[in-house]
Amino acid sequence: MSEHCIRPGELCYAGPMARIEYIDDNRTMTPHVSKPRLEIRETPQKGRGLFAGQRIRRGHLIIEMHGNRYSSADLPPELFATQIGPDLWLASDGSSLDDLINHSCEPNAGFVTGEAILFALRDIEPGEEITWDYSTSIDEPGWRLKCLCRSSRCRQVVLPWRELSAEERNRLRPIALHYLRQARSKSR
Repeated sequence: MSEHCIRPGELCYAGPMARIEYIDDNRTMTPHVSKPRLEIRETPQKGRGLFAGQRIRRGHLIIEMHGNRYSSADLPPELFATQIGPDLWLASDGSSLDDLINHSCEPNAGFVTGEAILFALRDIEPGEEITWDYSTSIDEPGWRLKCLCRSSRCRQVVLPWRELSAEERNRLRPIALHYLRQARSKSR
């Protein structure tokens, strides 16, 4: 088992898994840290995906996104990239576990702290695919992706933050990156 496994069927540990809980009446906060076991599997329509190899409780840290930082102008097109700021991208060659996490319009993971760290939005059962909503990080004008999530909330097309309806932005704001939570997005 390794932190940088990328082959289907390989067991991986994503690194420390933390959860902040109140432990006494003085409202002291203490992190609970463990390592979530994650599995890489092939998905029917989306290629590889990242799956829970054990139960991951709501609020636990799943994975911190890794990569090199690039401006939009300097971003090499062959890299896997996630937008983390108005003109800032986190990118890697596809060998990081976070590169394998697919989109869902009804995700089970999100950026609850506003940082590029995914936390479980609800309990995630063993064998369940880890997903996040790509619209909670990207705001690149004109960007589009056909959605294959098949959830009951599926929007059919993944759009940048600014092109989501005001209702969708309000629903997703608590799990979006900081720069989007504070952005003044135009209404549709």
